[in-house]
Amino acid sequence: MTASSEVPETSNAASWATIAVMIVCLAVLEWVHPVPITLRGAVPLTIACITLWSAAYFYRVVRPSEEFSVMCVSLSQVLLFSAIGASLSYLVAMGDYPLWDPTLAKWDRALGFDWMAMMHFVDRSPLAVAILHFAYGSLIPQIIVVVCALGFQRRLLELRTVMLAAMLCGCVSIFISAFMPGVAYGVYLGIKPGDFEHVFPHAGFIKMPDLSSLRDGTIPELDFVKMQGIITFPSYHAGLSAITFYGFWAARWQALRVAGMVLATLTIVSTPVDGGHYLVDVIAGIAIAAGCIAVARRAVCWKPEWASLRALPSRRLREASAQ
Repeated sequence: MTASSEVPETSNAASWATIAVMIVCLAVLEWVHPVPITLRGAVPLTIACITLWSAAYFYRVVRPSEEFSVMCVSLSQVLLFSAIGASLSYLVAMGDYPLWDPTLAKWDRALGFDWMAMMHFVDRSPLAVAILHFAYGSLIPQIIVVVCALGFQRRLLELRTVMLAAMLCGCVSIFISAFMPGVAYGVYLGIKPGDFEHVFPHAGFIKMPDLSSLRDGTIPELDFVKMQGIITFPSYHAGLSAITFYGFWAARWQALRVAGMVLATLTIVSTPVDGGHYLVDVIAGIAIAAGCIAVARRAVCWKPEWASLRALPSRRLREASAQ
């Protein structure tokens, strides 16, 4: 094997750094706009993370197996990022920026996209509605399958790239959503449950109680168990689906690769349907995901020299004593 074909050595340093930055941002926003965070959802999260970290330690020290250790760490990062990212997206939504729905709808019309016509077309087929509804709700299981598949195949570069790209895409989406809030098509157009026979953009309506209370400053607390996805533009659902598409594409098992890529594609297609997202939401989410994958593939190769940093003070002390 030539040097050019060797897989570069990777680490979780960039992913942990991203989570650390998110925690700092969360703390700053909590200081500016304090909102109590309930411990009810934090307890199972803590137990799950401790369990995964213990398993990672076991497979790193007791019975060395790098792929199992990385899988456990990656799954813990999924849990941590989900909790921190959801809390962060709620806090940034407390701004009083005007809603961008008229502008987003205008951009869709400029692209020739008619959301109502698309919904009526999908509504003709109960089977299509059921398939898209399933695909829309399968995103988190897709992430877990990608983590396990790439881990078992020892494709640690791709596994860490997927995890870091998902976090970076979430961070960018949260930041943009703070300045470009929206309520999605269903709410903006005043859609009611009886307007379509089989399909209903439920996701856009589920988030409205929380989004409204956040924007008027009346939300009593943040609860991990009850949090909903409230980001409209850009669509993190579409961005994360694009990243899982990349993860399945990187898998060596042909059956899983094909099935996963098809499911990820259906999830993207379902985003304007079940999620009520604007087409420009989806396009922006995919574009951000592509950029984050490119950045993450290089960033996962970052390995801080912690041992050298820890040895630095004692080294200086020895040199001073020698002089």
